[in-house]
Amino acid sequence: MGTIEKRGKNSWRVGVQVFDLFKGWQWVRKTIRMDPGLSQEKQREKAQEALNILMEEVGANREQPGDLGHTVRTWSDIWMEQHVKPNCSPVTYGNYRFLLDSRILPLLGDVPLVLLTPMKLTEWLNAVRDAPRLSTRLEEEELARPRAPSQKLTTEKQQAKPLSNKTVLHYYTCMESMLSAAVRLEYLDRNPMERVTRPKVRKPKVKVLSEERAVELLRCLADEPNMCYRSAVLLALLCGLRLGEVGELKLSDVDFDKWTIDISRALKYSPRAGNYVAEPKTESSERLISLPMGMMVVLEETKKYQEECQQLVPHLWKGEGWIVHGWDGRQLHHDTPSKWFRKFADAHGFQGVRFHDLRHTHASILLGNNMDVVAVAGRMGHGDPTTTLRVYAHALERRDREAARTLDRLFGDIAMPSRPELQLTRKGQPAADDAPAQDDEAPVK
Repeated sequence: MGTIEKRGKNSWRVGVQVFDLFKGWQWVRKTIRMDPGLSQEKQREKAQEALNILMEEVGANREQPGDLGHTVRTWSDIWMEQHVKPNCSPVTYGNYRFLLDSRILPLLGDVPLVLLTPMKLTEWLNAVRDAPRLSTRLEEEELARPRAPSQKLTTEKQQAKPLSNKTVLHYYTCMESMLSAAVRLEYLDRNPMERVTRPKVRKPKVKVLSEERAVELLRCLADEPNMCYRSAVLLALLCGLRLGEVGELKLSDVDFDKWTIDISRALKYSPRAGNYVAEPKTESSERLISLPMGMMVVLEETKKYQEECQQLVPHLWKGEGWIVHGWDGRQLHHDTPSKWFRKFADAHGFQGVRFHDLRHTHASILLGNNMDVVAVAGRMGHGDPTTTLRVYAHALERRDREAARTLDRLFGDIAMPSRPELQLTRKGQPAADDAPAQDDEAPVK
C-alpha cells in the first residue's frame, strides 16, 4: 500500500507497505525535498513519481496489500482441492496436508505468492531445518479404526531431535510442487523455489539377503502353519511383489494352468481413509508374472487351506478369495503381513530384515545370476531398466568378479609378473589348482 504525505512547506514523504517473512507488513518510506518554485500541484505530481519508483524498487507495485493476489494459504487450498485431491492418492494427500499445516502455513501462510523470493524461501527452509520434530499422529476421532493400546507413539525425546535432511526435502518438494502449479496456471511468472538449494539426501543402501541366507529363510518358513503368511513371504521373495500388491491378490488372479499371476491392483492405507484399493504404484507396475514351481505348490496348498478354514466357520466366513486373509476370510490390514514378518524374522535370526527387503533380495539374486536386466525390470514393475540398475547396482559385483576371472584366463600368463613371490590370490578365492602346496617342513635350498 503506497501513501503520499506532505511533511513541510516543500517536503513530502512517500511510503509503501511490504511484507517481511518474519516481521509481517512493514513500511518503507522516503522523504523528498521539492523545488520551492514548483506549485503544490506539481510537487504532488513529483511525489507520485517518487512513490512509483519506490514501489518498483521494493517489488510491491500494487496499491493495496489485498491486491497482491493469492497468499500461500489461499493458494494452498486451491492447489489441494483442484490438483492434489483429484490426481494423487489419499496417502499423498494426507502427507501434503501435514506438511502444509505443520511448517508451511504457520510460517508462510499470509505471504502473497508474488512476494515470495528465493532469499525468503531459503530463510524459511533453514527455519524448518532447525525446528523440533512434530508428532504426526492423529487424534482418535480422526482415525479410520481405533489405535491399538500397545501401539508405540512418538516420545518427547524423539521429538526433540532435529529434522533429517529427508524430512526437510519433503517440505522443499511440497512447496516446489505447489508453486509450479501456480506458474502453470499463470498466477506466477516463475517459480522462486527453483533458485533455492535443494536439500541433499544420501539414499540408504538397499538391504538384501544373500542366496544362502534366503535359502535358510525358506527352510525356517517351511514350518509356518499359516499358509497365508507363508504365501505372502514367497510372493515377495520369489516374485518381487510389494506389500500392497500382496495384500490385494486373490486366487482368481492366478492362472493355475499357465503358472502366471496378474498384478493389477494394490492395497493401500491412510490413517483417515483406512484400507483402500487402488492401482499399483506406477503404470508399469501392472504386469503378468511367471511363477516358479515352488510358488505354484504353495498357492495350491493355500487354496486348500482356505477351503478348510471356510468349512470350519461357514456361517462366519467373509472371504472373497484373498490369498492373504484372516481366520474368517476377511482381508487383512495393509500392514499386518509386514508386522508378522518382522516378528518371524527376529525370532529366526534375521533381525532387522523388513518385508520389503524380500523384494530387494528377489531382484538382487536374479541380477547376480546373469538374468537380463530388462526381464528383471519387468518382474519388478520398473518402467525403465536403468532404475533397476541404479537401485541394484550392488548385485552386479559377482558378475564383475567373473569378468576379472575371464581376463585372468585370457591374459594371465602374459600379464603375470616374472617373480613368483609376487603372484597373489584374490582374497576369499582358492589358489590356482596347479600351484604347489607349501610344506613348512621342506628344507631350504
